[in-house]
Amino acid sequence: MVHQPVRLPCHALSLDRLGLVYALAAYVWWGLVTGAYFKAVDFAEPLELLALRVLTGLPLLLAFLSIRSGGMRNLVLLIRSQPVPVFVAGALIGLNWGTFIYAVVSSRLTEASLGYYINPLLSVMLGVFVLGESMSPRRWFALAVAFVGALVFASDFEVSSLLQAGQLMELPWIVVVLPLSFGLYGLAKKRTKADPFTSLAGEMLMLLPVLGLLEWWLFQQGRAVWFSADSQQMSALWVGGIVTIVPLLFFSASAKRLPLSVVGLMQYIAPTLQFMLAVVFFGEDLSVRRLVAFVMVWLSIGFFLSSPNPSASPNSMTSDQT
Repeated sequence: MVHQPVRLPCHALSLDRLGLVYALAAYVWWGLVTGAYFKAVDFAEPLELLALRVLTGLPLLLAFLSIRSGGMRNLVLLIRSQPVPVFVAGALIGLNWGTFIYAVVSSRLTEASLGYYINPLLSVMLGVFVLGESMSPRRWFALAVAFVGALVFASDFEVSSLLQAGQLMELPWIVVVLPLSFGLYGLAKKRTKADPFTSLAGEMLMLLPVLGLLEWWLFQQGRAVWFSADSQQMSALWVGGIVTIVPLLFFSASAKRLPLSVVGLMQYIAPTLQFMLAVVFFGEDLSVRRLVAFVMVWLSIGFFLSSPNPSASPNSMTSDQT
């Protein structure tokens, strides 16, 4: 007798719906809440906000791991067995977080949005050139369109004038640093072989001494808000830990219930909401060239997703986005 699997359509559907809700909550949080939060706490400078993201987020993450079965043991084992990959991943996610915070505080969230649109495409390129993965001609065309779109976006800046004036920070470097740091972070994460919470806790622990010293240095320079903030500002700064950890919880729950293809497709919700937040609510400039650049990148994503290629899927966005 051949035993047929028991079908539970209602239960499976409820799990799928719950997974979609979790994924939507994670990407909406990364797309709207994270950007709005750092805009609200721009009374502190980006370097301090980066330091406080770890100083306030790590205790929450360690508390969460302490109530998980084997959570702290797995964390210690990860750091002891793979200190170099964890340190490299921590440095890369720190660079990514710091760049995003700077983009929000300095009213350049449109650049961050474009960077996160390009990120999955760049991650695929890293997979091709570093891991030896293959890619279809249609996807190569999609990458070419995205590259041209990025050049169009850069053409909206007076690059030569900015270089001559030494105003390097005004160049569109955010569009490059965000996807590059996140793509390399994804490669580093492949070597850690740990769940998202354990790996992120390890990365934060690696960052803790550096960012702790950074906060102390800012205090010595008289630039640290943390030591002089009133109760309202202090409460707002402590919320940074919640802003960091909550979407990770949502994402992890969704990844257990949804296929990676669905999670990978939904990742474009976050940069779309960041784009809307920057233009509609923050009033950032959207010139014709920038709009053309975004349209080209959107088209490239359409080409990319319409051409299945299992060996180089777009699901490279990890759970520690912003």
